[in-house]
Amino acid sequence: MRNLCLVSLLIAILLPESVRGEFSFEEYKDRLPWIWESPTKAPVPAVANKEWPADEIDTFILAALEESAMTPAPPASDRHWFRRANFAITGLPPSAGATEEFLSNDSKDRRKNAVLALLASPHYGERWARHWMDLVRYAESRGHESDFGIANAWRYRDYLVRAFNDDVPYNDFVAEHLAGDLLASPRLDPETKANESILGTGWPFLGEEVHSPVDIRQDECDRTDNKIDVLSKTFLGLTVACARCHDHMFDAIYQKDYYALSGFVASSSYRQVRYESIEVNKTQARKLEALRAKMATETLKNFAREAAPHFAELSKKPTFRIPGPLTIKPEVGQKVRVVADYTRPGITPWIADGPSFGNGVSAEGSLILGSSPDEPGLRIAGYGAARRDPFWNELKITDSANDSGSFNSHSRSGKMIRTPAFELKTGRLHYLIRGNAFVYAGVGQHIMITGPLHGRLIQRPKIDGDQPRWVSHDLSRYAGLRTHIEFGAEGGSPLEVLMVVEADKPPTIEQKQLNLTRLDLSAAWKDLADGMVEKENLHAARWIVEQPKLTASQIAPSYLKELDAIRKGVKWESGLAVAWLDGNGVNEYNMDRGDPAKPLEPATRGLPRAFGLSLIDTKTSGRLELARQVTSPKNPLTARVMVNRIWHQLFGLGLVRTVDNFGWLGERPSHPELLDYLATEFVETHQWSIKSFLTRLLLTKAYGQSSTSADPSFDQRDPNNVLLHRMPVRRLEAEAIRDSVLAVSGRLEAKIGGKPIPTYLDEFVVGRGRPGGGPLDGGGRRSLYTSVRRNFLPTLMLAFDFPAPFSTKGKRDITNVPAQSLALMNDKLIYEQAKIWAQKVLKEMPSATPEERLNQMFENAFTRRAGRHEIAILMESLPGLMELHGGNPNSEGLWQDLCHSLFSMNDFIYLP
Repeated sequence: MRNLCLVSLLIAILLPESVRGEFSFEEYKDRLPWIWESPTKAPVPAVANKEWPADEIDTFILAALEESAMTPAPPASDRHWFRRANFAITGLPPSAGATEEFLSNDSKDRRKNAVLALLASPHYGERWARHWMDLVRYAESRGHESDFGIANAWRYRDYLVRAFNDDVPYNDFVAEHLAGDLLASPRLDPETKANESILGTGWPFLGEEVHSPVDIRQDECDRTDNKIDVLSKTFLGLTVACARCHDHMFDAIYQKDYYALSGFVASSSYRQVRYESIEVNKTQARKLEALRAKMATETLKNFAREAAPHFAELSKKPTFRIPGPLTIKPEVGQKVRVVADYTRPGITPWIADGPSFGNGVSAEGSLILGSSPDEPGLRIAGYGAARRDPFWNELKITDSANDSGSFNSHSRSGKMIRTPAFELKTGRLHYLIRGNAFVYAGVGQHIMITGPLHGRLIQRPKIDGDQPRWVSHDLSRYAGLRTHIEFGAEGGSPLEVLMVVEADKPPTIEQKQLNLTRLDLSAAWKDLADGMVEKENLHAARWIVEQPKLTASQIAPSYLKELDAIRKGVKWESGLAVAWLDGNGVNEYNMDRGDPAKPLEPATRGLPRAFGLSLIDTKTSGRLELARQVTSPKNPLTARVMVNRIWHQLFGLGLVRTVDNFGWLGERPSHPELLDYLATEFVETHQWSIKSFLTRLLLTKAYGQSSTSADPSFDQRDPNNVLLHRMPVRRLEAEAIRDSVLAVSGRLEAKIGGKPIPTYLDEFVVGRGRPGGGPLDGGGRRSLYTSVRRNFLPTLMLAFDFPAPFSTKGKRDITNVPAQSLALMNDKLIYEQAKIWAQKVLKEMPSATPEERLNQMFENAFTRRAGRHEIAILMESLPGLMELHGGNPNSEGLWQDLCHSLFSMNDFIYLP
């Protein structure tokens, strides 16, 4: 009864009166109006202490303090500020030399110069990439039972490092995440011309996935739910995923808003993109198309000139019987649903990955020019099809993993044609193709095909000969579900895809035989000689150019020369990365109580209705339009959420403390006017530049405060430091602790980027799918580069609250438990690095006194000199340690123990 009363009380408090029975959109919107309205710059408040603020930001902080009869804390020492700034920007401790250089600089701009130098360091990108990785639940394996890997996920991580180091404006950064594959002018690497923008679309596929789910539709909905949760929290600070089964219980978000966002996910599919070559090869493909168009007439004329003597002999016969057009027709009464028709241009939306199939259907009558002297110089297409161009046969994949199981993206990466998404009716599909194909049926976009349960989604048909044939694919067990079909050629084989149909059995294919007279043949010959084949003469002309005596005609040398120039400009090799592939527009169904077995009406794609923006009902996914809406300066949440995240990382708490939830169950802003001021400044003054914005915040008086209050009573009056009357004492994150250990010992490897280092796994770490373990110190690499496998996360970092990568985690847990002290005392890595540090101390200071060594160790570990009492305590312990280690004051074991003790001190893992 007591629990029932408490529940009733909570409902009465949390829910508006009209909503205790039903959803009230306007009431929910009105009680939090500010999150649905664009921020406006609030006037800077007046303050009594006009000397303290160094920036208008400080004035907002001071005004709130003065209103509460409080004052800011004294300024932090230069040493404390410098250590704090180093960790904030790079996640690494300053070296003793860097500290000395900073302290000896008496310039009034020394703090500003220090910040700019740190932001110019490539380690800045590593630090802030890791913050972002928490938001997109970055991992390199799928989790579930066997923890299969996510092929090439690490390239998204390296993309983040480069993006932050290059200071990509945040609005562009967001656009790359939502539609980096669709941008008219993507961001290219200035040297390699690799497409950087497209890498941003890898985040949807970094989540957990189930291999061989029993209910594949339920699994698709669960994966989509995770993507919507990450998207809405990361970019908008909203919990839209809470509206999966019903209208949101606390915010102005309809259930149909959830499914409106789901449509963007359903309208795009997974791929491994050739990001290093995609843009270069688009350019070369356009050149190739233009060359072939230019050479078409000349090639026909050349053929007619060279073949004239042979044609004269051929045309002596009075009549000819030749193969005519293909006809595809169902039997009487047979129902055939055409899913994709590539026999004529413009019938089926063209969705391709890479240049191998050209930029559209190769229509009936198209001229097919050879790409090398080994090929026929000229062919005329007898039927329309999506044709693989042999020019691109030499494309190669480098330095890239393939997907787990039988999905095998390598067979289609950059050389694939796919159908639009459609709903299976009977599930009995038939493909009209010629050549050797790898076919993937993307039912529910399920890619974790690792066992027999869904093995039938993959087919490898082989159709030899000159004529296409039907291949049947029984997907009847998936009837009622959405799918798309991907076709890729096996190896370097030719491939033509004509049609995809759904029927009990495939339609009949017939090839008519045409009876031609000598006059018909002459008309076709005249077309060839004139360089333009008319439709009525198409099949006669095709028959002529295929005659054995006439195909000896060589490709024109000028064409080969220009073709060779294009070939030299092609980027044949490329690595792969996870990315979205845009499809046709799909509006996801609303679902009764979130049950995929109970679909209702479709929800038109768009942001939640409370934003007041137009819905997006385009023929393609609409992600580009979504990106424009999210990154608009008028969007009420995008800038607010990001400046709050930055504030949280610097000050230890956000102006909105629930950084991932600006809704009703989140906290209200502690300084609402300051939040809006920062959001408008971020967009207008700083032009979405994170580096510029960081510089400004780091140089404020607020950030430069000591962590000791100006008056002890302030800690009772503002116990949670909501008013920021001082800087909080902050514990370092798990990665910063491990990286600091490596940096102080001298073992840290400064290399930026690259493949992940396998996690060190001792004999106690067991489980299905256990990977091979890596070196204890990770090769000296930063924690960012340690492999993030969902089922085998690094144990030391878990002890210090490394987040499990399952959804957005903008605010990490901060615990203080015995396991952390025990980890610093007993972890093998800490013990090993203490030994390496001791060796370094003895090598670099062989003749120094113990006091000199200890002072230098304190400088390296804590960015400060040792206090007298600390020196006294350590010196007092020396005799006992000497006795323990054989009486030698220079014993490596003695100094290892001292180094280990410093690693275990609070000063090492906390910032004052």
